Formats: sequence, C-alpha cells, structure tokens
Amino acid sequence: MLPNCYTRRSVNLVTINMPLKRTTLETFAGLAKAIDWYDVSLQSILKNLGMTSVNRTQSMILIHISNGVTRPSEIAREMGTTRQNIHSMAKHLIDNHIIKLISDPNDRRSKQYAFSDDSQELRDTVLKVLVQLDKKLADRIGKDTMQELNRALSADWGEPVKEIPPGTAKIR
Repeated sequence: MLPNCYTRRSVNLVTINMPLKRTTLETFAGLAKAIDWYDVSLQSILKNLGMTSVNRTQSMILIHISNGVTRPSEIAREMGTTRQNIHSMAKHLIDNHIIKLISDPNDRRSKQYAFSDDSQELRDTVLKVLVQLDKKLADRIGKDTMQELNRALSADWGEPVKEIPPGTAKIR
C-alpha cells in the first residue's frame, strides 16, 4: 500500500511502465514517506513557533552541512543535482542568516557553507523538535521497531548502484 501523499497518477506511472515487486516499491515509498513525515512535521512546528521554515531541498542542504559536507560541489554530487542549483537553493538560507558562504580553509579558491552564528537558536530548536519527533514515532511504531529502523538506516549500504540491472532495457 502506498502512502497517502502519492497520487493515483504517480502510482499508475510506476505500475504501468515499471512492473516492480511489491516489496521494492514499498521500500522506496516507505523511505519517501519517512522523509515526508519528518520534514513536514518539522517545518509545520517551526512555522507554528514563528520561526523560519525551509523547503525540502533546503532541509537536505542543511542536513548535509550538519554532517560535515560543506562544499557546494560535494552537496550537489551527493544530492544528484548541480552546484548552481545548490547555490540557488542556499540563497534563501543565506538571506535568512541560517548559513553563510565562507572561504574553504583547505583551498582559498573554493567556498563552503557554514552555519551562521545567528542561526544558533533555530538549530537548537530543530534538534529539540527532532528528538521529540523521534519519541513520537517510537510511541507510534514501538521502541523495538524504532531501534530496528535506526539500525537499518545506519548500516553501511555501500556506494550507490550505477549498473543497469540484468533484463532492464535502455530507454531510447
């Protein structure tokens, strides 16, 4: 069963054009649903607190920065987009003093993103909200299931797969 956020149209595109095993679709849709749940919850709570909320791409940029991926080109590579797109999406974050663009200490010709000092209150609030969302989710799905989920998500999945699966035809 697909999450409610997916329209019949998107389901039909998947089921008509790409017959997939149900478990494959459930895994991908489940991961998307999880990201939706966390991000929509977080942004709604921030908005209710009167704080700056951001779009999904900007949330992903902030997650990368908090994980130490700070160069626009590295963020773009990990997100599968262009450096120009990252700069465009980061403009709102810079204008709202959430992040800043600084010189890369390892390569003065390059730039990287860093959190702005002005964003400390927002970052502290986000961390508190995420802790509460984790607790809320654990209450809903069970603590054991939450631990299993965290174990699965933190496991080493290896590098992204780029080879075309056997029996898959190239689209011309």
